[in-house]
Amino acid sequence: MRSFGTEALAILFSVPSSTSFILPSAGRARVVVSSLSRSNDVSVLDTPTEVSSRETTYDPAGVFTNGDPHPFIFEESVPSHSGQSLILDCEDSVDQPDDIIRDLDGDPLSPEYIAQKMGIANVESYICPEKDAFRGFMSNACRVQLLPGGETAFYKRIVFEDLDHAQEKLRHAPFKLVRDAQSCQVVASFLSSKACRSVVEKTGVHIPKCYDAQLRPNHSKPIKSKFSFLLEDLSPSDGWYQQWLLHDIEECKATLSTYAKIHAFFWDGSSFWNDADAAKELEAAVWESGSYVQPEAQSFDQCKIVAKEWAEKRLKFEKELSSFDYWDDLGERLESVAENCGRLAHPFADDTLSESYKKYRTFTHGDPKQANLLFRRSSESTLEVGLIDFQWAGFGLAASDIAHFITSAVHADRLVDGGEEILLRYYFDELQKYLVEFGAFDTVEDARKGFSFSTFMDQYEVATLDICRLMIAYTWSRFKEPVEREDKEGCARTMNKTSYNKSIPNIVWLLSRCDEIMKSRGV
Repeated sequence: MRSFGTEALAILFSVPSSTSFILPSAGRARVVVSSLSRSNDVSVLDTPTEVSSRETTYDPAGVFTNGDPHPFIFEESVPSHSGQSLILDCEDSVDQPDDIIRDLDGDPLSPEYIAQKMGIANVESYICPEKDAFRGFMSNACRVQLLPGGETAFYKRIVFEDLDHAQEKLRHAPFKLVRDAQSCQVVASFLSSKACRSVVEKTGVHIPKCYDAQLRPNHSKPIKSKFSFLLEDLSPSDGWYQQWLLHDIEECKATLSTYAKIHAFFWDGSSFWNDADAAKELEAAVWESGSYVQPEAQSFDQCKIVAKEWAEKRLKFEKELSSFDYWDDLGERLESVAENCGRLAHPFADDTLSESYKKYRTFTHGDPKQANLLFRRSSESTLEVGLIDFQWAGFGLAASDIAHFITSAVHADRLVDGGEEILLRYYFDELQKYLVEFGAFDTVEDARKGFSFSTFMDQYEVATLDICRLMIAYTWSRFKEPVEREDKEGCARTMNKTSYNKSIPNIVWLLSRCDEIMKSRGV
């Protein structure tokens, strides 16, 4: 139901609309969806004046540590939210994220609010040290520990007007603010859906509960949009951790197995689709064509500026790349196929392709970079994987999701010398197994006939070229410093960046792979 399209631009530029970009109806003052065993509210406020919406990157691990000797404590001086200030019981010198731990009206969150939404009794106060805060391009967040019980939650506050990156989008790509506002609504809708509960229950994947979501999209002035999320915390105290890039083979395989379960669970024809109500709800909740990478989610001329951007941005890596025979012409070659690769890698954004690709259609995460993955070792020594940040989740090709994961989350050392093929074959075998388990096919033999390894690889390679288009034409500008995994401070600074925006070996591997794929296809 949700798709990127010209209606989003029409909001800002009065451009005639030909495709649907669905935002909450003005008549829907408040929607509450109960789910996930504990209190789980989604609230949408939409008025003609000050409404709000926006996007975030939920990145709870890596930046968080425990044991701050000087945390600050909020204690209630009023029974609930009233616009009055709360008592701050802390030393004046203690750093605190008091700009984050507030509701969308700017008032400090009360312990009562958090306790009510999490379904916890006897909460007297909470601590929230600045060192446990996260400030990203399009979101701010912090860990909240309740006292005296010690339970934790993860709170994200998203106010476009307060974010430099959102202000930059307003100046240079205002349609992206409409897109980002919609992406926050996708997060809330998916996390509160029966589909999310079902995939967690039946596959065992870990997706954080959403205790509460406050959504205020402002359609006439998107920069005024605001959102907040109170989420289950996948915290270090519970054993969860993140990696700068994935290098360990067990972590890579555990992640691929997790994606295989999700892709198979929602594959066209699987048992999930027998539940008509859950299927209808999911269709309405997420992007009709998911993925942050797809051209429709980016600037309209991105496919046409690859050669120009290659000529300029490659100079930053002249020492590492100039000896390769693709140094002079890779940009031109990639630009010649960029538009078609974008269509084929994301066929459900194209009415002329969607029907012929329907047999491969599934639910995809849409932004499977390493920063959206967490790991922990279970009591049975099994490596568990947690998935976060579903703002670009929607329907797409499993191969495109995996191409995004391989190219942005895995260290090049794991991909060279046949490592990439090992991981791809592992994923494919896991997918075939779960396609049968979740009812998409009767036997593994049927699954291989319906989705062969050669078909998977063809789709994967096209999606890899599409990733390279995004990297060269847009995100490469975010490369500020080369970092390697032995550099702990550098890894901490670049934890939220994709591989090709921080690792020289990954850049060399990806561009060489891009060249290889194009040559194999006569480009």
